[in-house]
Parts: sequence; structure tokens; C-alpha cells
Amino acid sequence: MQSIVVSDDLLLWSELVFLWSFFSYAIASDPLPEDRQGKHFNWQAWRNVLIGRVIGVAFLTGLVTHSVVLISWLAAAATIHPWIRLRSPLKWTAELEVAAVISNLFFLFAFVKHFHLQSHVPAFSTLDRGQITAISIVIAILLFVVRGGTYVVRGCLRKTGTLPHLPNGKPASSNTAAPGEESFPSKKQSKHSHPSLPMSASAGANSMDITEINRGRLIGNLERLVLTVVVAAGSYAALAFLVAAKGLVRSEKLHDPDFAEYFLIGSLASVLVALCAGMVIRFALSVLWPDLLSLHIQ
Repeated sequence: MQSIVVSDDLLLWSELVFLWSFFSYAIASDPLPEDRQGKHFNWQAWRNVLIGRVIGVAFLTGLVTHSVVLISWLAAAATIHPWIRLRSPLKWTAELEVAAVISNLFFLFAFVKHFHLQSHVPAFSTLDRGQITAISIVIAILLFVVRGGTYVVRGCLRKTGTLPHLPNGKPASSNTAAPGEESFPSKKQSKHSHPSLPMSASAGANSMDITEINRGRLIGNLERLVLTVVVAAGSYAALAFLVAAKGLVRSEKLHDPDFAEYFLIGSLASVLVALCAGMVIRFALSVLWPDLLSLHIQ
């Protein structure tokens, strides 16, 4: 595929997308609805970091664009988005996360196009405009895959009430380790919890299994990152192998219908995020930096 001529609009848009993705996903994780009921989350530190993120994105946007409109927009997005995620209905976290990302991408491009803005970032002598645009887009997508993918997968799991909780007095080590982002509640808990209710509503006095959540988040982040790179490289056979290998490792527990359902929800949601992200990266590199990929889009 032939490379395209990168316009000023596209170059500036890619740089703004990188800035927004970096300050939204790379600095620190944001609280989710279930964190409102626990005392494990450091709210004061998060508020301080959030203020720093807003100031940082506003300052760098001003350097890049010299536009008050874009400074205001990205500062508002960096402020409002985490609070929307925190206050979102328990069953709509994934949908709201995706909608927020798509809306922000659209409005950023609309602002750049309408006001005919140009990037004020000094050009690198070793990189052309297409390569700078490709790098900005790829990094932005990878940042979303790692942390934004966690929000999406967590929202999918919340729909079935599968976030891990601990009964009162039960040690954290008694729960089964979660593969990827999927988490499986204990049988005692699942018998008394309605599957259509969010875990925070049905668990009552049960506390969140923080160890389990952190373990699942780390595994899920690595899984999505590897799958995204595999898809971007066009190695679809390797993608099938990785998914099959993950199922093989957990094959003994897949005989439990409940665990199999929760395993599939988490795994498929994580794979879907990685698949979409990898295809976008592959397409972007093919049209912006074709020399980097010796493969062609099939």
C-alpha cells in the first residue's frame, strides 16, 4: 500500500491524540465504581495526580497548538473523563469508555480542521511527517490497550457480577487466581448472588479481593499488549496459538460451567480489544510508514 501525504491537520491531530492518551492512561489508574465502597484507594493522592495531569496536558497542548480552544477542551476532557468513569452505571463502564474515546477523537479532529491549526512542534531531521504521525498513533493505541482495555474488560465482567469479593474473615489467598481480567467468585458467594446484579450490590458486607484484582489486571495488560503486537505484525496463526494456549492452561477448571462462562467473558473481551487495536495499528503503519512493515494488509 502506498503511503499517503500527511496534512497539517492529520499531523497535529495525531500529536494531540498522543498527548491525550498519555495523560489519560499512562500517568496513573483512575478509580472505578467499585472503589467508591472501599477504603483501599488513595483518594487524596489520586486527586493530586489528576490536577497534575490536567495542568500537564493543558501546558503541552498550548505549546503544540497555541490554541485556547484546544487547551480548554483537553483540560476539560482530562478532568471530566475520570469522574464519568467513576460515576458511570455499573453495567455501562465499557460502553462509556469506548464512547468517550471515539467522541474525543472526533472532536479533536473537528477542532483542528475548523480552526485550520498547525503543529508547532519542531520537526525531527531523521523522521518525516508520516513517521511522526505513525509513532504518535501507535503509542496512543498501545497506551489505551494497556489501561483503557482494563476499563473495558472490567465493565464487561461487571455485567455478570464476576468481580472477586471476599466473604468476611476469609483470607485473600483462598480465591483462585484470575486469568487475564476474568475473575471468578467463590461458590458460596455465587449461590447467594443474583447474576444480573452488580457485585457491589449483591456482595453485601463482602470486601473486594484486591490481590485478585491486581493479579488479573497485570495478566490482562500483558495479554492484550502481546496480542496487539501479534495482530499488528499480521501473525494471525500466533494469535490463535496464544488464545488456545491460555485455554489449555485453565482446561481443568473449564469443566465448571460457571467458571467457563466467566473465563470466556474476560478472555473474549480482552482479545476483542487487542484485535481491534492491532488492526488499527497495522493499517496506520501500512499507510503512514510502509517501509516499517514488509507485510501487506490482506
